[in-house]
Amino acid sequence: MADREATMIRRRRLLQLAAAAFVQAAAGPARAAEALRVRVVNNGGLENQTLTELIERQGFLRSAGVSQTLVLVGSPAETFEALVGDRADICVVSGFNGVLPAIEKGAPVKVVGAALRAPALAVYSVRPDIRSVSDIAGRTVGIGPSFALLHVLMLTLLKAKDVDPGAVRFINVGSNAEVYQAVKAGKVDAGPSDVSNLPNAQASGLRVLSDGKMWSELAGYPYQLAYASDRAIRENRDGLVRTLAAYGKMFRFMSSADAWTAYLEARTAAGAGAEAGVHAAWDYIRSTQPYAGSPETTKERLDYLQALHVSLGLQKSVLPIDAIADLSLARDAMRLI
Repeated sequence: MADREATMIRRRRLLQLAAAAFVQAAAGPARAAEALRVRVVNNGGLENQTLTELIERQGFLRSAGVSQTLVLVGSPAETFEALVGDRADICVVSGFNGVLPAIEKGAPVKVVGAALRAPALAVYSVRPDIRSVSDIAGRTVGIGPSFALLHVLMLTLLKAKDVDPGAVRFINVGSNAEVYQAVKAGKVDAGPSDVSNLPNAQASGLRVLSDGKMWSELAGYPYQLAYASDRAIRENRDGLVRTLAAYGKMFRFMSSADAWTAYLEARTAAGAGAEAGVHAAWDYIRSTQPYAGSPETTKERLDYLQALHVSLGLQKSVLPIDAIADLSLARDAMRLI
């Protein structure tokens, strides 16, 4: 119940931000003429909304000459659908692991950059005899839907640790927050969940597996890609470049210790409150620098992800980079930062 209420609070706040952005966009012909309008889609997760709060509060979009229209959806998959359905132009901080397989099937979307570069997840367990990934063999692991993000990440981690995925029984329990609750309640033996759960885990008798910190074990996995519609790239390229520049400025700001107060205020406004999880999230950002102060990604990281998809049967082949991405937008954005 508490998680549901927190989600409702965050969604109401996102709606308020979306309404404020709409009013700002219509606040006069002179101002509207100066700012490039861009429809940015967001699925409203806690960290995503924290960044939405932060970028608005720090004025990075305004300074980049962007008038943002916030498009709110309920799930990562819906961010992609909003682009394909021409309800949005770009998604920056709501990753969806189905982007590349959908592009292979003809979806008019391209990868244009990245936000989080590595998974902000750890594998938790409450079982005293499960201390490493190898101990998962023969056990139950909580995930979301088959071949959605949590499942793919666990398959990738098992493969990296030479553990046969066929020896693991995966159970769909929902989001990573619901996976954590299922692990805590003993409904599954282990499962991946957010780094913000680390303080609560220690207090509740859970542990992170010794080789279960995905940000280090799967450091090459491009966790949160930014992607835009082909139409927006063609018709509003400058607006997209400036949007990526604004997010790049925010990522660079977050790389500084001076951003703590602003980050805390944004996360509190997002509905999280000043709970222990915010300190864990900030410690993760400061220690691992997952945003790297840049909205860019690379061909090598995208080819890694494609090869992984091929091995899992999610893609038929590794496509040429120009077929799946336009990385020039993020490069141009870096010139504006």
